[in-house]
Amino acid sequence: MTLLLRWAAALAGKLPWGALSRLGALVGWTAGSLLGIRRSHVVQAMRTAQVEGAARAARAMYRSLGVSAMEFLWLAARGRPATGHAHLAGEAGRLWDHAMAGGRGVVIAASHTGNWDLAACAMASRAPLLVVTKHLSATGIDRFWQEARARQGVMLAPGLGAMKSARAVLRRGGAVAMMIDQVPASERGAIRTEFLGQVAFVDRGPATLAARERAPLVVAAARREPGGDHILHVLAVFEPPARPGREWIDAATVGATRALDRFVREYPSQWLWMHRRWKEPGVASGRRASMLAGP
Repeated sequence: MTLLLRWAAALAGKLPWGALSRLGALVGWTAGSLLGIRRSHVVQAMRTAQVEGAARAARAMYRSLGVSAMEFLWLAARGRPATGHAHLAGEAGRLWDHAMAGGRGVVIAASHTGNWDLAACAMASRAPLLVVTKHLSATGIDRFWQEARARQGVMLAPGLGAMKSARAVLRRGGAVAMMIDQVPASERGAIRTEFLGQVAFVDRGPATLAARERAPLVVAAARREPGGDHILHVLAVFEPPARPGREWIDAATVGATRALDRFVREYPSQWLWMHRRWKEPGVASGRRASMLAGP
């Protein structure tokens, strides 16, 4: 599988960036319309969130996902030129620089918006970046995916035991990205709040890390523009007080979720609705399975 993906990346890398959208649209149509991968779940979740034209928005989401797949292949082949297609929004640049200026690093409350892998690679060119990730069960795909990001300077740590590495990066003035839009590994480390019209469990981990290290919690999201470039947004910044406690952690976690909710409602095709986001945390044996950490 790894060799096949490398071959596909080599072919994609020969194309101009602008051609990726047409091929990606075909990939997305195949996944969403032809194969119907989780399509009923996507449409129903959008309707629950009262997204206007849910069926049309679902098609746009699958198209965006297909384009992201082609862009990642291009990134794997061409490397740094791909990150030139991701730009911080004007206000986002100012907010990011201000958060980094404190010298304690930044914890990024990240999400599956836009092309999140391209966004991570672009941010790694600005500051040391550690992404708390998970390994895919398909080892060949996982190896290709992890190696492509690592070549762009993205440091990776599995969710279990990642905090030691995360604290070290923050103390060097770097950034740590943790997903807030997946089901947490356990209910104990989560808080319940509304997200897109349904009650969801949200991981306290990013806010807890920010509190312990007195680092700003930056809520980030990305979206694709019609021309194919990506805009990286800073949706909110939560500065921990001198003595942050559980109250601040909970408030920051809920605030980050609400900021992401507003973004997804504005750009519904840019979030990965395929996640079974609203199930309860648990383990595979005896309870519903959940994902440990985002990519």
